[in-house]
Amino acid sequence: MALRVLFLMLSAFPASCLAVAAPISPDAVPLLAFKSACADPAAALVSWTEASDPCSDRWRGITCRKPSPSPPPSSPPRVRRVVLEGLRLGGDAGAVAALAGLPMLSFLSLKNNSFTGSLGDVDFSTLAPHLKLLYLSGNGFSGRFPESVLRLRHLRRLDLSGNRLTCTIPPEIGHRLPSLLTLHLARNSLVGPLPASLGAMARLAKLNVSGNHLQGRIPKRLAAVFPASSFTGNPELCGAPLRRRCNEQLHMVYGGGGSGADTSHQPKRGRRRSNDRWMVAMIMAAVGAAVASLVAAALCGVLWLKNKKPERPRASSRTSSMAREETVRFDGCCVEFDVCTLMRGAAEMLGKGATATTYRVAMGGDNVIVDDASVVEEGKAGEVVVVKRMRRREGATREDERRKRKLAREMGTWRHANVVSLRAFYASADELLLVFDYVPNGSLHSLLHENRGPARVPLEWQTRLKLAQDAAQGLAYLHGVSGGKLAHRHLTSSNILVDAGGNARVSDFALLQLLVPAPAADEAAQKQDVHAFGVVLLEILTGRSPEDGNVDLALWARTVVREEWNLGGVRRGAAAEQGRRGGRDGGAPPCGAAVRRRRPRRAAEDGGGGQDDRGHQGQGEQEEQVLGVAVAGWPLLRVIPFHLGGHH
Repeated sequence: MALRVLFLMLSAFPASCLAVAAPISPDAVPLLAFKSACADPAAALVSWTEASDPCSDRWRGITCRKPSPSPPPSSPPRVRRVVLEGLRLGGDAGAVAALAGLPMLSFLSLKNNSFTGSLGDVDFSTLAPHLKLLYLSGNGFSGRFPESVLRLRHLRRLDLSGNRLTCTIPPEIGHRLPSLLTLHLARNSLVGPLPASLGAMARLAKLNVSGNHLQGRIPKRLAAVFPASSFTGNPELCGAPLRRRCNEQLHMVYGGGGSGADTSHQPKRGRRRSNDRWMVAMIMAAVGAAVASLVAAALCGVLWLKNKKPERPRASSRTSSMAREETVRFDGCCVEFDVCTLMRGAAEMLGKGATATTYRVAMGGDNVIVDDASVVEEGKAGEVVVVKRMRRREGATREDERRKRKLAREMGTWRHANVVSLRAFYASADELLLVFDYVPNGSLHSLLHENRGPARVPLEWQTRLKLAQDAAQGLAYLHGVSGGKLAHRHLTSSNILVDAGGNARVSDFALLQLLVPAPAADEAAQKQDVHAFGVVLLEILTGRSPEDGNVDLALWARTVVREEWNLGGVRRGAAAEQGRRGGRDGGAPPCGAAVRRRRPRRAAEDGGGGQDDRGHQGQGEQEEQVLGVAVAGWPLLRVIPFHLGGHH
């Protein structure tokens, strides 16, 4: 195979060209070798010529980028993406092997073409340093699962579905590809058990092995995470989430015996199997008769109860509709959105909680490559959204599913400048996908508490007050638009996001109510939101995180107000601060040592940067200034009244 690839690469250029000069881009040679090995009836690769350059002349399906970081000016761009989808290209696996000569390749897609041959003959290991996305679905590749793919340690997405792969899935796949987010092996001819190592892939968000000949019990970890649609079309797979119980005895009868058995005993073995089949048939007949008797008795009981009790209105059409998949888009949403588009998009897991797993997904346009630090554009980028994936919980009823979808529809109508909007949702019997606006500048919590190094620039007071007022308006809108029936139930500074315009936007409102079954209704839930918002205001005023230390932030504030501060004193402190800034001397109320010990070490985020008691500015005096300056914005607290002491 290696000699054949070398021959193809050498034959791509005349000898005179090789002797005179090298191509502008070092990646032109393997690309032209790929072209010469392909059947191209539609002339899709007509722009790939020896006289042109794949990067500067924009060959079809090719995207280039200079190496990073800080490449020298003389270094040429390198090919990063080869996307040739649905172009009627053909040829054997040797053509794909030619593309293995692109060392900087991070995205390869040849799906929906007519390539054939054994993928096991292709050495993908040369692409290991950079390849993250590999799509070879919808071709005619055959042979066993390519072992060299297991060397692609940075691979995020692998799609080999719709081919003719045989043999087993490598048992070590889960340990060799720890970064994998999606694995599609559907519609092949794979056999054997599902590897237990797949359950160890913590980042795996999408798995599809349907339409194969896999056997045995589905590992418990996979059954707990993925829906039944991931495993359907494998007649010999059993266990949850499939509605097919594992019968160990029948498995031994039909699956026993090795392939290398002694042929001298075939007649006896045939008679023994015949007797076993008769025995199984008799047992099944007896079981069938017993089941028929039970069904008849149950029908009689149902008829008796029906005559005795009043007939309830039928809900068959409603319940059957709840079992169907449903995609709903709201005003202003991406027109091309469907669940397939969503799953094809490049995703980065942002977090995984008890209620949902959150991803950042680039939809539409060309695919986007997910690097470790950020989403990097490669060609035409799609719209970036946030997707929250919620699994159906045990104990959910049809009514729960109906209520969940109704609430999701209501959430999609909420539109406010200080609320993160729900753009669309996808619902099925197994999961709910919620598509929200992507808010790029992080959360209020990160702005207040992260990156406390010496180069940190604290938030100005006007910025703090604006973010507080924005969040208050967003929460007030949500409480009003829901008619007082819904609440956030988990409002923190982490759920208040900051958009590109510097506006605060409340996220995850009523998300807990989408759980199936939902938490019990509580009339005081909105009051709890108001109390939680008061704690957020204390974070903004003091710069202290509720997670710092063991002191309750609301309790600390009440202690300070009760033992030392009063509104007049705070105002005098503010006036004194303004006097000092104007060149006039002023004082501030003294601070008791006992109270000072209960205060946060850093007020207004960087209070710890002040001098000690012997310096120009003591800790207690700085805290007085913080609360004094904050009084100038105190009227904003009346937007939503709150009580630090609890809920009334």
